[in-house]
Amino acid sequence: MRMHQSTRGIIAIPARMASTRLPDKLMLAAAGKPILQHVIERAQTAAAQSDGRISQVVVAYDDERLRQIALACGVRAIATGTHHACGTTRIAEAVEALGDDSIDFVVNVQGDEPEIAPEAILTVVEALLADERAPMATLATAMPKGSEGMKANPNAVKVVIDKSGKAIYFSRAPVPYDRARSEEGEALWHHHLGIYAYRRDFLTEFAALPPSALEVREGLEQLRAIEHGHAIRVGIVPAAWAAKGIDTAEDFAAFARRAG
Repeated sequence: MRMHQSTRGIIAIPARMASTRLPDKLMLAAAGKPILQHVIERAQTAAAQSDGRISQVVVAYDDERLRQIALACGVRAIATGTHHACGTTRIAEAVEALGDDSIDFVVNVQGDEPEIAPEAILTVVEALLADERAPMATLATAMPKGSEGMKANPNAVKVVIDKSGKAIYFSRAPVPYDRARSEEGEALWHHHLGIYAYRRDFLTEFAALPPSALEVREGLEQLRAIEHGHAIRVGIVPAAWAAKGIDTAEDFAAFARRAG
């Protein structure tokens, strides 16, 4: 995949030990590797395929056990506080600690998505760099008719996109409402994938903003950017690139079966 030659960035993986539904989940092992290691290795593959545009992978951690996993994988680990309410502010702290002014963009890869496609990581970078006015980018996949059940699931985040490819709104609710039937071949809805790319300066600005009302109401950190008037570019990718996050014991058991 072609990368822009005038920019350099990093992949930052926010890794926290606390999890209400599945305690210590990043330490759970499948195919002989903890979840966090699976994620790191996917990120390393993306960096290796980026023609040098992604210079390193960094883990922003809050527990010594996560640091040890990162170091064993050969990536840098940066300690962050336990106060962070979202992954974006955690990686912002880590990037600030790096003190590297050569970083132009930061990709936020969730620490609990061990099946993230390296191609998705590269695509979200392309989406960001393709629009000089966009301070951040994310990904979505078009969902066809027959996915109504998933659309109604609040754990499947929906994004409504304008004709220029920017996000209008993100919601756990089944949006858009289907008052009129969709045209043949038109997506019934767009499933948001929880991966982001930020321009370095905007990441710092975002982290300094207070949580917004819609962000708190929906439980979606990206709404903080929307509510403060910042554009989010959305790249559309194949459904096969939609990584399943590990939130429950059932999620982990299914991943362990797939991982062998």
